[in-house]
Amino acid sequence: MNEQYDLIVVGGGLAGTCAAVAAARLGCRVALVQNRPVLGGNSSSEIRVPVGGACDFNPWARETGLLEEFFLEDRFQDTARIWTGHGSSTWDYILYKAAANEKNLDLYIDTPAQKVLMSETNPKFIDSIVSYENGSEKEIVLQGRLFIDATGDGVIAYQAGAEFRMGREARSEFEESLAPEKADSYTQGSSLLFHAKDVGFPVPFTPPEWVPQLTSDEDLAFRTHHDVEAGYWWIEIGNPPYNTITDHANIRKELIKMVLAVWNHIKNHGDHQADHLVLDWIGMVPGKRESRRIMGDYIMKEKDVTYGSLFDDRVAYGGWFVDIHTPGGILAKDLPPEPSFPGKSEEIGKRQATVYSIPFRSLYSKDIPNLMMAGRDISVTHVALGTTRLMGTCSTIGQATGAAAYLCTKYSLQPRDLYPEKIHELQQLLLKQDGFIPQIKNSDPKDLARDARITASSSAKLQIAQGDLATEYDHPRQRTISMTGLETERALIFPITSDHIDSIDLYIESHLHESAEIEVTLKKAMHIWDYDGSEGILTKQKVAVPPSGVSWVKVPFNLSVDPKSFYIITARSQTGIFWRYHKKPPVGTAALSKEKNKWTSTKGAYTIRIYPEVFPYEAENILSGVSRPENWTNIWISDPSQGMPQTVTLEFPVETTFNTVYLTFDTNLTQTHMSTPPLYCFPECVKDYSISYDTQGTWKEILHCHDNYQRRKIHRFSPITTQKLQIEIYATHGDPSARIYEIRVYNE
Repeated sequence: MNEQYDLIVVGGGLAGTCAAVAAARLGCRVALVQNRPVLGGNSSSEIRVPVGGACDFNPWARETGLLEEFFLEDRFQDTARIWTGHGSSTWDYILYKAAANEKNLDLYIDTPAQKVLMSETNPKFIDSIVSYENGSEKEIVLQGRLFIDATGDGVIAYQAGAEFRMGREARSEFEESLAPEKADSYTQGSSLLFHAKDVGFPVPFTPPEWVPQLTSDEDLAFRTHHDVEAGYWWIEIGNPPYNTITDHANIRKELIKMVLAVWNHIKNHGDHQADHLVLDWIGMVPGKRESRRIMGDYIMKEKDVTYGSLFDDRVAYGGWFVDIHTPGGILAKDLPPEPSFPGKSEEIGKRQATVYSIPFRSLYSKDIPNLMMAGRDISVTHVALGTTRLMGTCSTIGQATGAAAYLCTKYSLQPRDLYPEKIHELQQLLLKQDGFIPQIKNSDPKDLARDARITASSSAKLQIAQGDLATEYDHPRQRTISMTGLETERALIFPITSDHIDSIDLYIESHLHESAEIEVTLKKAMHIWDYDGSEGILTKQKVAVPPSGVSWVKVPFNLSVDPKSFYIITARSQTGIFWRYHKKPPVGTAALSKEKNKWTSTKGAYTIRIYPEVFPYEAENILSGVSRPENWTNIWISDPSQGMPQTVTLEFPVETTFNTVYLTFDTNLTQTHMSTPPLYCFPECVKDYSISYDTQGTWKEILHCHDNYQRRKIHRFSPITTQKLQIEIYATHGDPSARIYEIRVYNE
């Protein structure tokens, strides 16, 4: 079999799937070649690693675009809880369906790519790949103009002769504080997960004789194993002593032994309350973290991710911390599985990464002109890989390379040729696909909505619910913050719409029998992830707290401020004073906690009242050019007290012809994948709505949409000429307000 394509994507993990679907939707003829029987890579039902990314450690940072589409579809129909069941076979199906739905995409699953053939006329170019379809005994030769290596191991790039790195760079090479003093071949390892189930009656477990014995908790030092349901990421083996590529079979063999050894320890040694638990799934495909990294025109390094570099060719983003595991994994039994685990706040601080950008120059090979990379094999150092390897981040990289492949096809260019002349077009194309790129706004000249005047039937004011005392940050990789005590300095980022702040009330609980003081500061934040307040402290003062009980504590400011900006209020006191906290933050707010002079995000919002009141959700936000909180809230939210329906009206300067409307709704981008329950629709998401246009003073309906649960909806219809367009919202999935981030209008 011989086939020809515009683009061949090798590797069907989330990066490869997003790359292939993105390119196919834009019009490229695409082949997606996957060596496994399912898509999803580490997130698939074969491996079951939960999808992590920027949102796990930064508010309002969940990855949108294709991953959000797949995620919302999965949560709507999957019965599995993500941390214990993702990926389930439902997730496999969601990804398969996404690929199968694209008429321009041919899917080759269970088809390992075995050989790369270079061009006879230009030996630096890849001409085709040779694959073998398991089960059919067919050899398939796929010829392409462009290739994306999304194999994780960089298999295609390696066979094509591309320069790569594997192992750890020396600290001095890129001035990386987290790198070792001397370079070596060490890599992060591979893991096997398992799943346990409570069957309600005692079930014995007898391990095979070849399983090592872990008889005491000292044999699993530093490796907490109280939650026995979902398996453990720290059952990890790599280099040393095994090469993560050439010793893959040995790694799997040893990992199976260690999974059973850990389970035997839980069942038969010590009191782990596991009598009624039984293993109902053991992974047999190791989830790999690191191997080859293919070199591009730029190598991302530690400072790029910890300082949030904004590259002019940025096309993707990340925000997970620099998560570098201990060499040797579980075999290094006298060391914790990672330096920042468990709960070493000074190490967490060193590895913290706010939202950072990823340059396009790191996504193509500097040696092979028609080859791009997507996933963990991009051009980064070992240290930077600690954060860029997360699957949520890899999905944004995949979508970026898929869109880049389309532009290369459109203009008959190679990937390197897109920089710098076509980078702006690539960035705008990704935003149009509901991607996010830090500090890049919609400036698409074809978007007719950008010239419209927009009004709404109502808008909401900022209100933070009166919170409870305890907080719950239940991320498996970060210690639980159990209280809101002000012996630790805490802060809230919030929006301001007036040109002054008269005062702010803090909702404080005192467990003391005498009055106390709180030290309060106010700073300006340049954006929602500017935790330090880069412009410095505007004012600092101390206020008294009444004893024994809950009260509103007024902090007078009488300060002139910049309207439509974010500010940070911080508070610190003595033991026994607590700042009440609510789990659900209003859009455009972010709670912070300070440890070892480093601010980190916590989910939720500390309760305050601001005077004068704040109205940060006006209709004009829909045309801000950004579809999440960043430099502003960027969302319209209707007044919850006025009920439904609610309307938004666009009035164009003149009679305008269009045939396509893009709508972006709210799906609570500060909620993580892992914290989202099964069979779920986000309450904030618009469910039922209509689109109408004005004809001689009468509204005529174009379409009516029922039971929506997706963030992004694109509606195409026969061309209409009008000066006014209206979106009428009848219901959400539970929230009392109608919410829209963005409306785009096209004649395409």
